[in-house]
Amino acid sequence: MVELIILAVFCVALFASLLTGAPLLYALAFGLVLFAGYGVRCCGLRETLKMCWNGVKTARGILLLFVLLGLLTSMWRAAGTIPTVVSFAVELIRPEIFVLLTFVLNSAMSLLTGTALGTAATMGVICATIGRSMGMDGVSDSAWIGGAVLAGVYFGNRISPISSMALLTAGITKTDIYQNIRDMVRTTWLPFLMSCVVYFAAGMNVDVIAGVAGASGVVGASGVPNVVELFAKDFSLSLWSLMPAAVIVVLSVARVRTSLVLLWSSASAFVLALVIENQTFIDLLKSIIFGYKTTVPEIAKMVNGGGLLSTVNVFLIVVIAGCCGGIFKGTSLLQPVKSRIEKMSQNTNPFVATLACASLVSCVVCNQTLTIILTNQMTENLGAKNQALNLYDTAVTVIALVPWSVATVIVLNAVQAPNSAVLCACFLYLVPVCRVMVGLCGKKGGVNGDFF
Repeated sequence: MVELIILAVFCVALFASLLTGAPLLYALAFGLVLFAGYGVRCCGLRETLKMCWNGVKTARGILLLFVLLGLLTSMWRAAGTIPTVVSFAVELIRPEIFVLLTFVLNSAMSLLTGTALGTAATMGVICATIGRSMGMDGVSDSAWIGGAVLAGVYFGNRISPISSMALLTAGITKTDIYQNIRDMVRTTWLPFLMSCVVYFAAGMNVDVIAGVAGASGVVGASGVPNVVELFAKDFSLSLWSLMPAAVIVVLSVARVRTSLVLLWSSASAFVLALVIENQTFIDLLKSIIFGYKTTVPEIAKMVNGGGLLSTVNVFLIVVIAGCCGGIFKGTSLLQPVKSRIEKMSQNTNPFVATLACASLVSCVVCNQTLTIILTNQMTENLGAKNQALNLYDTAVTVIALVPWSVATVIVLNAVQAPNSAVLCACFLYLVPVCRVMVGLCGKKGGVNGDFF
């Protein structure tokens, strides 16, 4: 009973933070105090601190990626990589299919690289920048673009053979990653096609205005601004500027570790910024810490940002989430929830129970890795035909629909989208919804609907 009260109070604190606009860190810190108090009561102070440390250690790889992403996003700006890619891509863009194209491009990039965060920092930022350059900077437009990016980056994060989350899920369920991918294709094609239809329809209704570029009188055909003239005021737009993006693609295909991919791409961008863009060494160091800042006001909204300081808030969220996860694993705080999940499975099926469990856990732990691990721990004895597939279709993706989760905050911050963008991440909703619907149809037809 005490455990349920503690979890309920924490959930209230989270929702209060969302409703009042208070910093999420306050609610998470409050929750950590609650959970730590429970841990001290059950196991003592020393053991509780050990649990917190173990939890943070499990997230150390993610923390390193955040630092590297801050470095990457600033260097890609300083080297002119993002402006150059945007300048080429904007010529092919048509406003009426832009939302759909955003989803497809981010899906392809994440499938290729296996990283949601890396895709958000590159292709996601590029798409969001193009959208703003076309005047799609209203709340509704930003939500649709942000939702398309969010859905796209987690498409590949779920199904790519080089995704750390896909490999983690295969590891904890002791299954083969390539067999898991073949299984996932069966539960992916329909939600993907349905998402494309939704994004195409949404794009047809997006209100495109002159925007930043229009204010400068630089607008190309079909209402798409000619950003080349704007970016050329501060960047050389040389083909060499595409090298950091090429490094990402080549090293990802070669299955080089994600941290090294981001580091080498950032290093190549640093050199290009010095040689091609004539940036000074001191200015680049400032950009690494504080983020890149252009001297051209007209493009400030499109290129300013990045840097290590931009990752501080998310870094602290991950540390707190890691501490909480360590306490969850080391105490019986979640035991009452596990008992109820088992009863739900008996009344419905293992997939529905796993979906409910993943939804609850993701709201509390706010961390993708911990959500996958804890969901598996609480559902591995439910008797599912394919436990790995159930996790791929719930824990791996549901976390991105929680506005205060690390998985969501990073992506939406990178593309400067509002929290309402989670409502537009269609693919992430449709994957579990289609599974549930197939399960219901299978049950009516006398077939076990636990599997597609």
